[in-house]
Amino acid sequence: MSIYYGNQVSFRGYMPMGVENTEGKIDGREQIEYAAEYGKWKSSNSNNNNNHSGKDQKFYHRLRVAENPWPDAIQPTLRPAINDYVNSVLAIGDRLRDALCLGMGIDPSHLSDTMFRKTKCEENEPNFWSMKLVSYPPPANNTNDASETEYGVGAHADSNFLTMILQDDRNSGLQVQTIDGEWIDVPPTPANVLICNIGELAQIFSGGYLLATPHRVKRPQDRRISLPVFYNPKLDHVMESMVNPGSLTWSRKGQNQWLRKENALMGSVGENSFKSLARSHPVVFKRHHEDLQILKDGRIQLKTNT
Repeated sequence: MSIYYGNQVSFRGYMPMGVENTEGKIDGREQIEYAAEYGKWKSSNSNNNNNHSGKDQKFYHRLRVAENPWPDAIQPTLRPAINDYVNSVLAIGDRLRDALCLGMGIDPSHLSDTMFRKTKCEENEPNFWSMKLVSYPPPANNTNDASETEYGVGAHADSNFLTMILQDDRNSGLQVQTIDGEWIDVPPTPANVLICNIGELAQIFSGGYLLATPHRVKRPQDRRISLPVFYNPKLDHVMESMVNPGSLTWSRKGQNQWLRKENALMGSVGENSFKSLARSHPVVFKRHHEDLQILKDGRIQLKTNT
């Protein structure tokens, strides 16, 4: 298959059932994953190449590919439809980001151009968004099958800034966890509603005032479709707290939520994004990134010669 993600250094394309995992447990879903395209930006900046070498090249720059693997030959309308949809959702993300800033006493105008792209000019470096077209099939009737999983995706928190989800209006399965540790169901929502989750980078940005949302998806009784868009700053940006803790009223007395035991929260957009991809797709990571190794806490390092 020409859009199979196993052929892509950037982890993009079609992913069949059984290839993705969450904390080592296979996810019960298939999907197509796409992300920001860097073709026009690369062509206007001759130094922006995708080589794995060079003192200014970071390992996560491998995610800067010119174009997504689109199935233009058999479905030529998918590319424009997805690009239009993503651009619309990203505009909503801009407004949500600014609203969160105002709520925490941050002037949104202070967000620098090195953090978020403020113009739609395609010659400027894009923000590192990604998105998925996800299908969650119901479990097989044979409940004794050990390979069947209860969850479409297990408990986790997203590594990005904000996640906006267009979910099935008939079948849900999405669950989020309250601060007290209770898992609650997110009901099906109509097509004019987006579910928003906080990501790890927003947690860092807020100095811990906002917490990344633990969530999971139970396998539905009928096939469920979901389109999450992962909103992010630019790939090279290093997120730091912009919040003055003394200026905020904290009502949270404790936290009893799911937390991954070994999980480095990295302010680097590129490093935190690559962490998630490498963990979830170890086969592709090994195939295309043999010079790298992933540590238990998710940090990525170059292998040393022994």
